[in-house]
Amino acid sequence: MSAPSSAPPSPFPSPSRLVPQLLVALLQRRRFDATLRVAPAFRGFSPHAIAAALAAIPRLLLPRSPRRLCPQRPFPSSSSASSPANRRLAAALALGFLSWSHDHASPEPVPLTEAPLRAAALALARARALPALFRLFRAHAPLVSTPALTDVIRALGEEGFPRHALAAFHRMRQLRCSPDAQCYNTLIAALCQNGRFKDARFLLDQMERPGARCKPDSYTYTVLISWYCRIGVGTGCRKAARRRIYEAGRLFRRMGEKGLEPDVVTYNCLINGLCKTYRVERAHEVFDEMLKKGCAPNRVTYNSFIRYYSAVNQVDKAVGWMREMAVRGHGMASSSTYTPVIHSLCESRRVREARQFLIDMAESGHLPREHTYKLVKDAIDDAGEEALPEELCQSIEDGMTARYKQVMRIKPIMRPVTR
Repeated sequence: MSAPSSAPPSPFPSPSRLVPQLLVALLQRRRFDATLRVAPAFRGFSPHAIAAALAAIPRLLLPRSPRRLCPQRPFPSSSSASSPANRRLAAALALGFLSWSHDHASPEPVPLTEAPLRAAALALARARALPALFRLFRAHAPLVSTPALTDVIRALGEEGFPRHALAAFHRMRQLRCSPDAQCYNTLIAALCQNGRFKDARFLLDQMERPGARCKPDSYTYTVLISWYCRIGVGTGCRKAARRRIYEAGRLFRRMGEKGLEPDVVTYNCLINGLCKTYRVERAHEVFDEMLKKGCAPNRVTYNSFIRYYSAVNQVDKAVGWMREMAVRGHGMASSSTYTPVIHSLCESRRVREARQFLIDMAESGHLPREHTYKLVKDAIDDAGEEALPEELCQSIEDGMTARYKQVMRIKPIMRPVTR
């Protein structure tokens, strides 16, 4: 592959140099057209190679969308990489590479297949090039499949376009695709993620109608219950949170009326939402019902109660739930189990017990957070208790340093925030 430049390049580079030059072209943001030629001996890309290259374009040019727990309060995006110019460039590169890889990257034109089309559609969805996305679907309607549309709906929901996700869903009939349960569940999750609960409930009502092609399953109700609890708690308004938790409870009862048995994930979502809205009595009822129906709780279930009792300064009950989890064999305590208990003990001036829990946490192979470690050390110094063993302190500090270096290799942008 070559491009026009001041020095006369070789007209046909070897196939072994094609892939590195392709990556350079992506990084330099050059256009893909007939000027990028390949060697005649090159047989062309495979569909999976084309799909991999198309998937790399939004990763190189666009950042991941900020995680929005509350749709009413989205995080402002100050990154220049998410500018409209970069999104237009990513869409142009995706469409250009899709055309070039099938028309100019091989001696003869290669027919388009489903995998590259699916990857190109995802790239356009990430770039928010919605008109180009739907034009691509209309131009290659026979190749559009239900899994491809499901992935596009998921991407549009993550990008914050629930209305366009609904439009993609309603165009499935025009593209001669029939939605399945996974497609419905993905659309419901995308709508709930963006606060469109009425539309999500309308879809659920459609699935529950007699004669519907896709009946709701336990995952459908779990998605709704999970998002009701997550967004209800994240609003910051106690009245709104209680209303959302009430709707989650109604869906939980409706699920049982339909003959669907909730699994441990469904129970955990509801119990966690009830504990975070201080409805612990109802959470205990759900927990007892969980045991009666033979659904074994796990560590996530117990952590919800442990966090609640630690937050309301009833640390003895939190410790009791931790020990009960180990006695019943429902899981072992982790760092997320020890941390709220240690914080609550330090706030209650029970420094000796907090020190012992930190030692137990480190000896069981769990590394405490830096804030938890400093909190316990400062509490020990203020109370005049026996200091932590030097070997234990050195092991914890070495582990935190190694964890910090690993995070810096993965997310170097966090450096000015954490240090």
